[in-house]
Amino acid sequence: MKKLLSFVLATVLMLSLAVPAFAGEYKEYPTIYVTGAQTNKIYDTEGNLVSNFNIDLEAVLEEKGMGLLKEFALGMLTDNYKQWASDFHDVVVDIYGKSALDKNGEASNGTAPEYHSSTVDVKEKSEGFGLWDYRFWYDWRISPMVTGNELAAYIDRVIGATGADKVNIVGRCYGANVIAAYVAMNEEHAAKYVDDISYFAPSIDGIDFMTALFTGEIYLDPDAVNNFADWYIENKDLIEDDALATLLMSLIELFNQVEVLGLGSDAIDLLLDRIKTDLLPPILRDTFASWTSYWAMVTPGNLEKAISFIFGGVEEEYSGLITKVRAYYDTVQKDHNETVLAMTDKGVRYNIFAKYNFPDYPLYKGAAVQGDGDTAIPRQTFGATAADYNKVLSEKYLSSVSEENQKYISPDHKIDASTCLLPENTWFIKNLHHDHWGAMEDMCLVIMNNDYNVSQQDVYPQFTDNNTGKEVTPDEDYEKPEENKLSSLFRFISAFLNFISKLFKGGFEFNFSFGA
Repeated sequence: MKKLLSFVLATVLMLSLAVPAFAGEYKEYPTIYVTGAQTNKIYDTEGNLVSNFNIDLEAVLEEKGMGLLKEFALGMLTDNYKQWASDFHDVVVDIYGKSALDKNGEASNGTAPEYHSSTVDVKEKSEGFGLWDYRFWYDWRISPMVTGNELAAYIDRVIGATGADKVNIVGRCYGANVIAAYVAMNEEHAAKYVDDISYFAPSIDGIDFMTALFTGEIYLDPDAVNNFADWYIENKDLIEDDALATLLMSLIELFNQVEVLGLGSDAIDLLLDRIKTDLLPPILRDTFASWTSYWAMVTPGNLEKAISFIFGGVEEEYSGLITKVRAYYDTVQKDHNETVLAMTDKGVRYNIFAKYNFPDYPLYKGAAVQGDGDTAIPRQTFGATAADYNKVLSEKYLSSVSEENQKYISPDHKIDASTCLLPENTWFIKNLHHDHWGAMEDMCLVIMNNDYNVSQQDVYPQFTDNNTGKEVTPDEDYEKPEENKLSSLFRFISAFLNFISKLFKGGFEFNFSFGA
């Protein structure tokens, strides 16, 4: 009887000890949300909005398009694109340059954000904290080193207003860069006052297409062009007429199969190489490259190349801005992963939420990789391995993954999380675009407040489908063999005949839609 009682008591004790490890210890802290870039409106000294980047493309083309086209044609004839580049510069800067900073990366023209954390009210609240209670407002154009210290001051204000011992911090896209800067410059403050840090599709490791623009290394990846066209023509209804959309998609697919698209992109690449020096540096210096924040999204290892491309010949003139750019890289980005691991040892939990199943902009080599439409999975997660968009990891690769790490392979065989920085604290949400919250809004609060990790599958699977809220399942075409040239040709012929039939029946309209 005593042995039986001892066994029962031991079992109960083991279960009671196991519950906190499995369910986590619930701790509700106020959550500070750090917004991404361009989420705080910028106004000039007269109260005019200068950061409205939603352009009327049709109106711009109607007013400037023909003139620019003629100048470009003249440039091709004379092999001199300087005039065209100068006029194109004026068009772009007229749209995006009103919120530009000066050559020191400062807002010397008096432009300022609509809200700022130093002046907004902080709620006095003791429980029931939500994701949006404490939104950190800042000028997203200036150095994240400045903004990181502003975040430290805002954390103090939130703690003072709530009486809480600690806070949780959530950073979306560039907001994660701001958090990284705060931690790098205030490690002891973070260790004392921060419980959890969550990154949502972070850009700390850089954004590839932006890096391509800043370094001038633009390349039209044929597979990425095909993916991009597939999504924006077929799925996003860029061209509203189904017959025309199908025809263009089948033509792109056929061209890609017979490598004509690659030949075409090679020709465009040669043209870009010819015009990029006259075109990109002047435009970027007067717009996006004046913002230190956007330099923080250049991928590691490419910073000096980007500085040379953008500021070549005018380095002294822009020395103030260049100093700020390098300071962020040296203090924050270069040692970010080591800082995360060091802070984890000090008790600060990191959670990373990545999004996928969208094509990236086809502007750089390797752009066919899986991502959220803006940032590739390897960048979002600091090292996860991902198949290209619309493809799966090869059988050879999957068989090379150790038995211990097989649990980190996504059920759709598109991602291997074992190679990322924090495999046990990185979640992947499928079918969630970079611009949207989706399933993350609820799951991040639950995960942070309970200290969950991905092994606790009854809460949120590591690979969650945003459309269903459940674990990802294999795609329907998972076993589908690769397309061949013959099947692509038949599909194109079918689409072409359908297009011709509709054209002669008078039911065809050239109706282009450039909406988001």
